[in-house]
Amino acid sequence: MKKTIFLALLILPYFSKAQISHKYLIKTGKLFDSETGTFKIGLDVLVDGSRIEGVKPDKDVTANERQDHQLIDLSKYTILPGLIDSHTHLLFREELQPGMDFSTLSLEKVLTQQGDAYRAIYGAVRAKAYLEAGITSVQDLGNSGKFADIALRKAINDGLVIGPRMRCAGQGLSSEGGQLPGLIYQHRGIANDEYRIITSPTDAIQAVRENVTQGVNVIKIYSNNTPNRTALSVDEMRAIVTEAHRYHLRVTAHATDNQAVYNAVIAGVDGIEHGYDVADSTLIMMAKKKVILVPTDGDSTIFANYVKIAYPDDKNAGPQIKKMLNAQASRLQRALKYGVIIAAGSDDYIDVKMPYAAWSKHTLIGYQEEGVSIPQILQFATINAAKQLNMSGKIGALKIGFLADIIAVDNNIDTDIHAILNIHFVMKDGVVYVGK
Repeated sequence: MKKTIFLALLILPYFSKAQISHKYLIKTGKLFDSETGTFKIGLDVLVDGSRIEGVKPDKDVTANERQDHQLIDLSKYTILPGLIDSHTHLLFREELQPGMDFSTLSLEKVLTQQGDAYRAIYGAVRAKAYLEAGITSVQDLGNSGKFADIALRKAINDGLVIGPRMRCAGQGLSSEGGQLPGLIYQHRGIANDEYRIITSPTDAIQAVRENVTQGVNVIKIYSNNTPNRTALSVDEMRAIVTEAHRYHLRVTAHATDNQAVYNAVIAGVDGIEHGYDVADSTLIMMAKKKVILVPTDGDSTIFANYVKIAYPDDKNAGPQIKKMLNAQASRLQRALKYGVIIAAGSDDYIDVKMPYAAWSKHTLIGYQEEGVSIPQILQFATINAAKQLNMSGKIGALKIGFLADIIAVDNNIDTDIHAILNIHFVMKDGVVYVGK
C-alpha cells in the first residue's frame, strides 16, 4: 500500500505538468485582431499551456511545431478573443411580474428567503452558461450578498465548478438604504446584507479596507442609488478612490443621471456604469480623464420580452421603450464622438425568460442597433473591456504571451453581429470547454 502511494506521488508531478503544458495548433478561417479592429485570414494560433505562444501565417508554421502541437481545425469559423462582460450579477435574479415597478423589487425576497447558499448554487449554474456562451471573463459588480461572489470565484479557480474568469467587487459601497426601496426604519439593517453602507469619508476608507481584505478585484460604488434618493457625497467617493488606488484597485461607479456621473468623475473614478443621461460636457471630461463608460443598454429583443412580461396590457409601453432606446443610442454616439472609451457590459440580472448568458450576447446586438460598427462592438467586448477589468496585456487580444482565451463563431461575424450567438468553440486558459 505504501509503495503504491509513493509511486502515485512520484508520477503526479509529471502528469500535472503534462496537462498544463498541452500544446495546440489552431487553424482559423478569419481571426479578429482586437487591437486594429480588423479581420485577418490565413493565420494559425499556437497555444502552450495557458498562454498563446504565437500567431503566424499557416505557411510559416514549422514541421516541428506541427508535430509538437495537437491540431484544432477551426478554418470554417472566425476566431475571437474570449468575450468579456464588464458588468454582471451572476448571483442575483430579479423576477418580473405584471405591473413591475421599483416597489416590487425581488432583492428583499432574495435576502430574507433565499440567502447566500441558494445564490451560490444559482451563480454556479449561470457561470457555466456564461463560459459555454463564449464569455471567458466577467466583472461581477455586487448584488451577491456577503461576498458570495468571492466564494464562486474561488470555486471556479479551484476547478469545483466551470465558469468564466471572475473579477469581483464584493459588497457595493452605497449611501443609506442601498437600492432597497420601501424598507421601514426598523428593518433598514437588511440593506447591510447586500451593500456596505457608507456614513462618512472616514467610514468610506474603512469600507475599502474591508473589501480589500476579502479579496476583491475592483471597488463598486453607487454615485446615486435609484430608486432611493440618497447618494454618496463627492468627499466620500474621493476618499474611496484614494484608498482603492493605494491598493492598485480600480473604482467603477453606478451612475444613471448626469449629476451622478459628474460627481463620480470629479471624485476620480475609473469607470462609469450605465450613464443613461449624460451631458456633452461630462462626456468630454470623461474622455479627458480616460474614464471608461459601460453602457448596459440591452437590445430590442430584451426589451420586447421585458414589456411582454411586465406590461402585457400597456399600449404605451412600446413607444416609451423606443424613446428610451433612442436616448441611449444618442448618448452612446455622443460618447464615441468625444473619444470616451467604451467597454461592453450587460447588467444581466432581470429574468426576461431568455437562456442564461443570452442577455449578455444580446447587449452586443444592441450596440449595433444603436449605430456602432461590428469591429467596434467586438473591441468593446475584448480589448476595451480588458482595460475596465484592469487586465490589459493579459486578456482581450490574440497575442503572444496573452492568456489563451479563444472562441469561434460563424464566419460571417464581420457582416452579421447575430453570428455572435452561435458559439462553436471555447477555450479558457488553454483548456477547451466547447468543441472538444
